[in-house]
Amino acid sequence: MRFNCKNYVISFVILSFSMGFVGCTGLTTAEGWGSPLIHDSTLIAATMDDQIIFLNLDDGSAIANHIDISYSENEMKRAIYGQPVSSPIYYDGSNELFEELIFVATYNGWLHAILDFSDNDYEIIEFEKITDSQIVGGILTFDNKIYLGTTDGELYSFQISLKTNDRGNPEVSFEDDWSMKFDGGIWSTPFFYNNDLILTTLDGYVHSVDLEGKLNWSKKFDSAISSSPLVVNQQVLFGGFDSTFYSLDFDTGEINWTFDEAENWYWATPVESNGIIFAPSLDGNIYALDIDSGRKKWEIQTGDAIVGSPVIINDLIVSGSKDGSIYVVEVKSGEILGQCNIDEKIESDIISDPDSSGVIYFSARDHSFRALKIKPNGNPDEYWEAPYFSDKLKDDKLAQPNDWAPNC
Repeated sequence: MRFNCKNYVISFVILSFSMGFVGCTGLTTAEGWGSPLIHDSTLIAATMDDQIIFLNLDDGSAIANHIDISYSENEMKRAIYGQPVSSPIYYDGSNELFEELIFVATYNGWLHAILDFSDNDYEIIEFEKITDSQIVGGILTFDNKIYLGTTDGELYSFQISLKTNDRGNPEVSFEDDWSMKFDGGIWSTPFFYNNDLILTTLDGYVHSVDLEGKLNWSKKFDSAISSSPLVVNQQVLFGGFDSTFYSLDFDTGEINWTFDEAENWYWATPVESNGIIFAPSLDGNIYALDIDSGRKKWEIQTGDAIVGSPVIINDLIVSGSKDGSIYVVEVKSGEILGQCNIDEKIESDIISDPDSSGVIYFSARDHSFRALKIKPNGNPDEYWEAPYFSDKLKDDKLAQPNDWAPNC
């Protein structure tokens, strides 16, 4: 029987999320699945213990002290779900002098700016509570601005001001640019395309907004949408809580085609390669769809829900699953060429470094970050594992990867 997300189910799920993932992570724990960021030769990641860590891409060793995320005294620590982002930020009035800043947004509504001063000395140089609501989606940065949405339906634009203080050090501030209120909460990350922002909301809308905060168009659907959209070749691509995957015209919002064979919701952002859209679903399947027609080319089934986005490496697509496995699939045929079972739930996006041939990085539910080497034949090999449990990060100690037995 095909699964459809009824209104009461959506309401229950949204309520559960707003209460802190009751039954999944608990009310008092800080357990997000934020995906890591590759920045030069460093993997920067938000842990499940509300810390930012800095790992060597080659071996997983810590190259700098971790950073504790800032909160007010009366605030409960909460998860970081969005991926850290890095962006060159130019000094006020200069088109030449800039700093490469890392930005992190937390569920509690705080925005942090982090700077690598020198010799891997990372410090928070500004943090500000920008909303009393929650931030679930990620940050978009462009042209000295930050765009992000909140669970109360507010889309914010902040101008980033970068100056030099009296001691000659960089000083950052987040200045209100504009905001736009929607009726539905925003769990997604805005997508930037042709100087417009595309975003989804939990009341079932897809919106197109220009960079000045003017609404271009809105398109209503029958179910909630939490998936961050992808825009390719003038097509807005995403899946909804109605188990349907959509392609919309970027300029008008009109439907190009739909695909309705999934048995559960879509959460992850789809990926594209050579005219094929890869749509991961919470039914545990990846659907390979022709970008022009939506016709299914193939599907592969994993053992549990796919929450994070897969990554394309050469002619392979690599995906994680809550069944604890990494799957390596041939793009053309849909044949599973390799599999690695780490026996821990995988919910983060899978990312890769273009400069490190065939290596993927991801986080797992046991508080670890892992790297696998994907061989050209699809065989995944252990590269390194870094178990950054909370008790290994106290007293400013630098946790190092353990010599765990290889999983694959």
